[in-house]
Amino acid sequence: METLLNNKRITCAVFILLIIISLFTLARFVNEIKQSQYVGRGNQPSNTISVSGTGEVLAVSDIASLYVNLNKEGKTSKEAQTLLNEEITKTLNYLKEKKIEDKDIKSEYGGINPKYSYEQVACFSYPCPNKDLKIIGYTATQSIVVKVREVDSASEVRTGLATLGVTDISGPTFSIDEEDNFKDKARSLAIGDAKEKAKVLASELGVKLGKVVSFSENTGGYPMMYSAKSMVGAEALLDSRTPAPVLPKGENKITSDVSITYEIR
Repeated sequence: METLLNNKRITCAVFILLIIISLFTLARFVNEIKQSQYVGRGNQPSNTISVSGTGEVLAVSDIASLYVNLNKEGKTSKEAQTLLNEEITKTLNYLKEKKIEDKDIKSEYGGINPKYSYEQVACFSYPCPNKDLKIIGYTATQSIVVKVREVDSASEVRTGLATLGVTDISGPTFSIDEEDNFKDKARSLAIGDAKEKAKVLASELGVKLGKVVSFSENTGGYPMMYSAKSMVGAEALLDSRTPAPVLPKGENKITSDVSITYEIR
């Protein structure tokens, strides 16, 4: 009898212990969930100020790009491609004469496409039968982008290509070759602008600037570019003695907007 009573006491004690352990585990779990909402926030300073700055750099364009589309037609795909190859060779030889290096000549889209004709079919009832599709030839095309580093001669190069018989030319469009250098300078000016604003603001608030807490940048360039589309056959009719006009290059404005957050004390 006494043994049975002891067993019941032990069982009751174990049961109570299990309940206590379960409650402790549950409380700890709930506490961890609450604390997880603030993970990563413990190191954030409570007192900060944020300032923004802007930097602008003006740069004259030093690259003129021409977009040349060569097209040749033939009764067969081989004939069209052969004629196109001759046109490409003639164009590349001219560009070489103008001291344009191979690295500044980039091939873009190229291909051969069939030309179709729809044969008329007599129609005496509705619906009319479908028209027969017939291949009547092929068109071979090749697009080339040409960078002219002597920017003032871009119009002359375009006129020379038109004289060769190239009738589909777009450009020139003007841009900056080493734009990253100007972006770095614009960013430096923007950071300097933000720092000066932060010093003035801290002085007015009667606080001291601490370490930088965060930094962000938004860059944007708005180039003032001029472009022209050659008229079909128009420049080919120009007198070779007439000098090509020097087109205005315009300016590119490189901007940088930064935001800096400082800890204050």
